Amino acid sequence: MLAQQLINGLVLGSIYALSALGFTLIFGVARVVNFAYGEFLMLGAFLTLTTMTITGVDFFIALPLAMGMTALLSVAAYLLAIRPVMRGTDLQALLVTTGMLYVLREVAILIWGTAPRQMETGLDGALEFGDILITHQRLLAVAFLLIMVTGLYALLYKARIGRALRAVAQNRFGAETIGLNVDRVISFAFAVSGAMACVAGSLIGALYATEPSMGGSPLLKAFVIVIFGGLGSVPGAIVGGLVIGLTETLVGAYISNAFKDVFTFLIMLAVLLWRPTGLLGVRST
Repeated sequence: MLAQQLINGLVLGSIYALSALGFTLIFGVARVVNFAYGEFLMLGAFLTLTTMTITGVDFFIALPLAMGMTALLSVAAYLLAIRPVMRGTDLQALLVTTGMLYVLREVAILIWGTAPRQMETGLDGALEFGDILITHQRLLAVAFLLIMVTGLYALLYKARIGRALRAVAQNRFGAETIGLNVDRVISFAFAVSGAMACVAGSLIGALYATEPSMGGSPLLKAFVIVIFGGLGSVPGAIVGGLVIGLTETLVGAYISNAFKDVFTFLIMLAVLLWRPTGLLGVRST
């Protein structure tokens, strides 16, 4: 029983970590808390589903196409709405992204309606290891987490653009001084964030349901996770997502589903009291 719950927690934590990766990347590079991130997750799921419906292709072909479309939408949101207020106060950027959240949700309702829809991945069956059972669809979440983390690591530490991303994250004005096109680098970060949101949203749509309000809960979890793990820390987002997923699953199984969110916030508060920068966050100098 415990082993099964640990596997369930790992799957849930993988989805949470995927949801938080793009969120923390934007904060790390642009220093913007993007409250519209959950709606890009929702749009990514709908774009994947719509691509499958219109073209007849399967999930694994539709997903990369939807990732590209969501990345473009994310960049457009940055250029049209977020960039104009980035040199203002943090409150201005917060208000803009919050307003964008409601606009995107209403647009999704106008286009797709409010009825939940199921997304088929084409993966049936399950793997059994003694008393442990994990469906292929849930195993997909873990596989995608490994793929996205590997790809993000290669991007940040092996590619030239990754060095630029890290330079802007460390010191935006210093990066401008040495000749980096900071605006282009941030646009790229928003594109990567949008693509990651699409993956997370499509997995949630496949495992649960695709609907216009589906971005609210992942946004809240992503916010908790990046605070828990450390704002701007990619490893912190991964560790935080897995810890929160395991905590919610074990509390729901052995205590009560009504208390799983309570324990999540208690753990976050305990970490922040012990380490205000988050579990893997770095103190600013």
